[in-house]
Amino acid sequence: MPSFAPTEKGTLVPTTVGYVFLVLDDDILRQALDGSPDGVVIVDRDGSIRYVNHAVSRITGFSAADLIGQPVETLVPASARNEHVRHRNGYTTSPRTRPMGQGLTLTARHAHGHEVPVEISLSPVSTDDGSFTIASVRDISERLATDRRHQATREMLTLSAERERIARDLHDTVLQRLFGLGLEMQAVGLNAPDPVAHRLETAVDEIDQIIKEIRTSVFTLGAAKREGSLGQEIGDIIAQSARMLGFSPRLRIEGPVENMVTPMTRGDLVAALREALANVARHSEATAVTVEILLHDGELLVRVVDNGVGYSPERSSEAGNGLSNLAARAAVHGGEFRIGKSDNGGTTLEWSIRIS
Repeated sequence: MPSFAPTEKGTLVPTTVGYVFLVLDDDILRQALDGSPDGVVIVDRDGSIRYVNHAVSRITGFSAADLIGQPVETLVPASARNEHVRHRNGYTTSPRTRPMGQGLTLTARHAHGHEVPVEISLSPVSTDDGSFTIASVRDISERLATDRRHQATREMLTLSAERERIARDLHDTVLQRLFGLGLEMQAVGLNAPDPVAHRLETAVDEIDQIIKEIRTSVFTLGAAKREGSLGQEIGDIIAQSARMLGFSPRLRIEGPVENMVTPMTRGDLVAALREALANVARHSEATAVTVEILLHDGELLVRVVDNGVGYSPERSSEAGNGLSNLAARAAVHGGEFRIGKSDNGGTTLEWSIRIS
């Protein structure tokens, strides 16, 4: 490591805002650099690494022995090395304290071959041994991961708001217009000849089916809004499904579900329940449904039983992506999804996951 220029009052130390004098011996200064949470790389005028602190090894996986005496491009991804040499030569000609690659996402090469996102600040310093550049290197992997999570949350909220808007529009405009059209057609059919009346009746039945399918879609689209307790949200889903089914499902909750379910688990739980009830409304022709949400010994089980036409593998394609979505949501938590005939001839759907 090169010696910093000594003075009668102490040691001249470069910082991002200038130079400060510290009354420190070389050992204290070395300990301060090695204890820094950011990486410190000192490079001579020819681009050879003269010093790295412990943080550089932690960030890049290279030991000091791997790096001392090597070109600084050792730490630069192969795709950027030639460009880095050009920029380094330009910096040597006109050195100044500044961030490197401002506005860009820089990466450092890791010993295992992958790249680590970093921020780098450069400071020039002159000593009796020559001119050097001190690079301060900060690992920003966690910050970028947090930014990605925040961006995903913002996108989810935007999507949620759009889903809510579509659901309202479908309910308030399309459904009402279809309902009105059906009433008009029924009125016309009262005075129409039998063949025409029969065709109008068939068309009205088709409109009723379309209304039912749109209500199912509205029910699914309305999944985004989450307020209040888990029990309240489950109650809201049961109430919404009653409008879609034409009757209210019977609900039983057992175990400390409210206290043990995490926000992430809650999202998948209510989505699974909503999808299960939507499938019952679409395909079962049921007149009764029982919903059980049970938590025992770390296993959360959602069981939906109906008395409809019954499940058969041949009809599973009618459920579209619904069943595969249920299976995928269970798999994320190491759980299981099962569906089959119930004892009453209808369908039993079980969605179970492990929770800590």
